[in-house]
Amino acid sequence: MAQSDLAGQAREFAHKIQTLLNRTVTDNARVTAAVAGKSLVAVGTNLQPRELITAPVPLRSTSREHRCFLDVQFRLYLESEGNYLTVESSFFGVYSSATAPEPLFHYDFERGKEGYTEAHLQVFGLNEALTPMMLALCTRRKKKQMGELHFPVGGRRFRPALEDVLEFLIDEQLAMGKDGWDAELDRCRDEFRDIQLKAAIRRYPDLAREVLAKIDAGKKA
Repeated sequence: MAQSDLAGQAREFAHKIQTLLNRTVTDNARVTAAVAGKSLVAVGTNLQPRELITAPVPLRSTSREHRCFLDVQFRLYLESEGNYLTVESSFFGVYSSATAPEPLFHYDFERGKEGYTEAHLQVFGLNEALTPMMLALCTRRKKKQMGELHFPVGGRRFRPALEDVLEFLIDEQLAMGKDGWDAELDRCRDEFRDIQLKAAIRRYPDLAREVLAKIDAGKKA
């Protein structure tokens, strides 16, 4: 598929993410797409097209003094078979301010990553019990802090969606959801899960046929 088609699909994807954010937890958030390589595009919040750098957007808050900020990043390409828009990597980072040097936590997905699980959560903070344990045991790590641990979150097919992260922020009162936020998240999340299910079926067609055959046999019984 032509590069222009990839860019067009990426712009549509960026618009979906922007609409999702602005219908749930943000006001006037901006999400755009930019070419990141010969067959790769970047999508993100406040994306600078030349530097391909994103910046977090403020989340709606019940407090005048405190609010969280969300940085959303995607790297996308077209799968060779079927020309499906595919995520090479994603990053959902929650910050305490627009200029904070590191996030409070972030959810990552890095396709084909070696050394730790592709889909993971990293939480930045202090843990008095964990720190000395890491100093003693994690000898291959340059840093020995909790934020360097990659907590697995479901793998490539069952990783959390952006909608899951937004729901967490609202449920835990770290962000204030707009009216109808839950229905919007459910609608968009169903679309994400359908895509993942179709990808799993393409990967394991024999297993899919086996399950369908059992369902069909049960209906006839």
